[in-house]
Amino acid sequence: MERVKSILNHIPFRVKFYIGFILLGFFIMALVTLLAYINRPGQIQKLTVYEQKLAAISTYKVSEEHFATGRNGQIYIFKNTYEGITLETVKDILSEEHITWREVKKRHLIGYDLDDKIEIEIIRDINTKAIIVKLEKDR
Repeated sequence: MERVKSILNHIPFRVKFYIGFILLGFFIMALVTLLAYINRPGQIQKLTVYEQKLAAISTYKVSEEHFATGRNGQIYIFKNTYEGITLETVKDILSEEHITWREVKKRHLIGYDLDDKIEIEIIRDINTKAIIVKLEKDR
Protein backbone atom coordinates (compact mmCIF):
# COMPACT_ATOMS: atom_id res chain seq x y z
CA MET A 1 0.00 0.00 0.00
CA GLU A 2 2.84 2.36 0.81
CA ARG A 3 4.43 1.60 -2.56
CA VAL A 4 1.23 2.74 -4.34
CA LYS A 5 1.17 5.94 -2.28
CA SER A 6 4.77 6.68 -3.09
CA ILE A 7 4.11 6.16 -6.81
CA LEU A 8 1.07 8.46 -6.65
CA ASN A 9 3.09 11.09 -4.79
CA HIS A 10 5.67 11.18 -7.61
CA ILE A 11 3.08 11.66 -10.36
CA PRO A 12 2.43 15.33 -11.20
CA PHE A 13 -1.03 16.74 -10.45
CA ARG A 14 -1.66 17.45 -14.14
CA VAL A 15 -1.28 13.73 -15.01
CA LYS A 16 -3.59 12.76 -12.13
CA PHE A 17 -6.14 15.28 -13.40
CA TYR A 18 -5.99 13.89 -16.98
CA ILE A 19 -6.36 10.30 -15.77
CA GLY A 20 -9.31 11.30 -13.59
CA PHE A 21 -10.95 13.13 -16.49
CA ILE A 22 -10.51 10.12 -18.79
CA LEU A 23 -11.98 7.78 -16.18
CA LEU A 24 -14.95 10.11 -15.71
CA GLY A 25 -15.53 10.14 -19.49
CA PHE A 26 -15.50 6.34 -19.65
CA PHE A 27 -17.94 6.17 -16.73
CA ILE A 28 -20.37 8.57 -18.44
CA MET A 29 -20.18 6.65 -21.74
CA ALA A 30 -20.83 3.36 -19.95
CA LEU A 31 -23.83 4.89 -18.17
CA VAL A 32 -25.34 6.23 -21.42
CA THR A 33 -24.86 2.84 -23.11
CA LEU A 34 -26.52 1.07 -20.19
CA LEU A 35 -29.50 3.44 -20.27
CA ALA A 36 -29.93 2.93 -24.02
CA TYR A 37 -29.89 -0.83 -23.48
CA ILE A 38 -32.48 -0.58 -20.69
CA ASN A 39 -34.82 1.72 -22.70
CA ARG A 40 -34.70 -0.36 -25.90
CA PRO A 41 -37.67 -2.68 -25.07
CA GLY A 42 -39.91 0.35 -24.49
CA GLN A 43 -38.86 1.84 -27.80
CA ILE A 44 -39.50 -1.42 -29.64
CA GLN A 45 -42.93 -1.77 -28.02
CA LYS A 46 -44.06 1.69 -29.15
CA LEU A 47 -42.78 1.11 -32.68
CA THR A 48 -44.52 -2.26 -32.83
CA VAL A 49 -47.85 -0.55 -32.10
CA TYR A 50 -47.38 1.63 -35.18
CA GLU A 51 -46.27 -1.32 -37.26
CA GLN A 52 -49.48 -3.16 -36.30
CA LYS A 53 -51.50 -0.24 -37.69
CA LEU A 54 -49.93 -1.02 -41.04
CA ALA A 55 -51.18 -4.64 -40.88
CA ALA A 56 -53.96 -3.80 -43.36
CA ILE A 57 -51.37 -3.30 -46.08
CA SER A 58 -49.03 -6.10 -45.00
CA THR A 59 -49.80 -8.01 -48.21
CA TYR A 60 -47.88 -5.30 -50.09
CA LYS A 61 -44.82 -5.57 -47.80
CA VAL A 62 -41.62 -6.45 -49.64
CA SER A 63 -38.98 -6.07 -46.95
CA GLU A 64 -38.59 -5.24 -43.29
CA GLU A 65 -35.57 -4.05 -41.30
CA HIS A 66 -35.09 -3.33 -37.61
CA PHE A 67 -31.92 -1.67 -36.39
CA ALA A 68 -30.47 0.65 -33.77
CA THR A 69 -28.45 3.69 -34.72
CA GLY A 70 -27.11 6.87 -33.21
CA ARG A 71 -24.69 7.26 -30.39
CA ASN A 72 -24.62 4.01 -28.40
CA GLY A 73 -27.68 2.69 -30.25
CA GLN A 74 -30.10 5.10 -28.59
CA ILE A 75 -32.35 5.46 -31.64
CA TYR A 76 -34.31 2.41 -32.79
CA ILE A 77 -35.71 2.25 -36.33
CA PHE A 78 -38.22 0.03 -38.14
CA LYS A 79 -37.94 0.30 -41.93
CA ASN A 80 -40.65 -1.34 -44.06
CA THR A 81 -40.84 -1.33 -47.84
CA TYR A 82 -44.17 -1.70 -49.67
CA GLU A 83 -44.90 -2.07 -53.39
CA GLY A 84 -48.18 -1.53 -55.19
CA ILE A 85 -49.58 1.03 -52.76
CA THR A 86 -49.73 4.82 -52.75
CA LEU A 87 -48.13 7.31 -50.41
CA GLU A 88 -51.52 8.78 -49.50
CA THR A 89 -52.90 5.37 -48.44
CA VAL A 90 -50.09 4.86 -45.96
CA LYS A 91 -50.49 8.43 -44.68
CA ASP A 92 -54.26 7.93 -44.21
CA ILE A 93 -53.72 4.71 -42.24
CA LEU A 94 -51.20 6.35 -39.92
CA SER A 95 -53.17 9.62 -39.60
CA GLU A 96 -55.64 8.03 -37.20
CA GLU A 97 -53.29 9.11 -34.41
CA HIS A 98 -52.37 12.67 -33.42
CA ILE A 99 -49.61 13.19 -35.98
CA THR A 100 -48.38 16.46 -37.41
CA TRP A 101 -47.34 16.07 -41.04
CA ARG A 102 -45.07 18.15 -43.22
CA GLU A 103 -44.38 17.62 -46.88
CA VAL A 104 -40.71 17.85 -47.82
CA LYS A 105 -41.34 16.95 -51.46
CA LYS A 106 -44.23 15.38 -53.35
CA ARG A 107 -42.70 11.99 -52.72
CA HIS A 108 -41.42 12.58 -49.16
CA LEU A 109 -43.55 13.11 -46.03
CA ILE A 110 -42.40 13.43 -42.44
CA GLY A 111 -44.78 13.03 -39.53
CA TYR A 112 -44.27 13.32 -35.80
CA ASP A 113 -46.46 11.84 -33.08
CA LEU A 114 -46.31 14.23 -30.15
CA ASP A 115 -47.78 11.74 -27.67
CA ASP A 116 -45.37 8.85 -28.20
CA LYS A 117 -42.49 10.92 -29.65
CA ILE A 118 -42.23 8.80 -32.78
CA GLU A 119 -41.02 10.16 -36.10
CA ILE A 120 -42.60 8.70 -39.23
CA GLU A 121 -40.96 9.13 -42.59
CA ILE A 122 -42.74 8.04 -45.78
CA ILE A 123 -40.73 8.08 -49.00
CA ARG A 124 -41.75 7.01 -52.50
CA ASP A 125 -38.74 5.63 -54.35
CA ILE A 126 -38.57 7.05 -57.88
CA ASN A 127 -36.80 4.08 -59.44
CA THR A 128 -38.81 1.17 -58.01
CA LYS A 129 -42.08 2.99 -57.20
CA ALA A 130 -41.88 1.41 -53.74
CA ILE A 131 -43.07 3.12 -50.56
CA ILE A 132 -40.55 3.14 -47.72
CA VAL A 133 -41.93 3.72 -44.23
CA LYS A 134 -39.43 4.51 -41.46
CA LEU A 135 -40.65 4.49 -37.87
CA GLU A 136 -38.09 6.05 -35.54
CA LYS A 137 -38.22 6.25 -31.77
CA ASP A 138 -35.69 8.64 -30.29
CA ARG A 139 -34.71 7.87 -26.69
